[in-house]
Amino acid sequence: MRNVLFFLLPALLWAGAGFAQDRKEAQWSYRLSRTALQPGDEAELIFTAKLEKGWQLYSTDFKADIGPQPTRFEFVSNGTFEVLGDVTPVSPLHKKDKTWEIDVSFFTRQAEFRQKVRIDKLDYFFTGFIHGQLCNEKNGVCIPFRQAFQFDPTLTP
Repeated sequence: MRNVLFFLLPALLWAGAGFAQDRKEAQWSYRLSRTALQPGDEAELIFTAKLEKGWQLYSTDFKADIGPQPTRFEFVSNGTFEVLGDVTPVSPLHKKDKTWEIDVSFFTRQAEFRQKVRIDKLDYFFTGFIHGQLCNEKNGVCIPFRQAFQFDPTLTP
């Protein structure tokens, strides 16, 4: 039991550190599919992650109780927009995870996710969090992350 704790405690502390910082393995950007939106208009929020070579990002379109954790988006409600439907991944790769024996979808090099929204107010802006898991293809190390996003497209040139 003591040997298990000796191994497990540092591993948990190391894994938890991944939540506290922006990950360099994935650089996120975001934009709207349309500009000059008025209340009642619909558009797509487009989230793009550029991944460092050798790293994978799990997609949003599979379920896992254990093992690989799908990416998920959390939008903070502010009364200026309404989320319509679920986040849609664009062209993820698919495979069966041999360790967990489940089908997963993931991205290498670049990931794109789209979320349809309806604009409720002229001074709209978007904030929230992206939660997910990055895994290294060579050594199998997986790192959980939580990335905040905030943007006001009405101020973007």
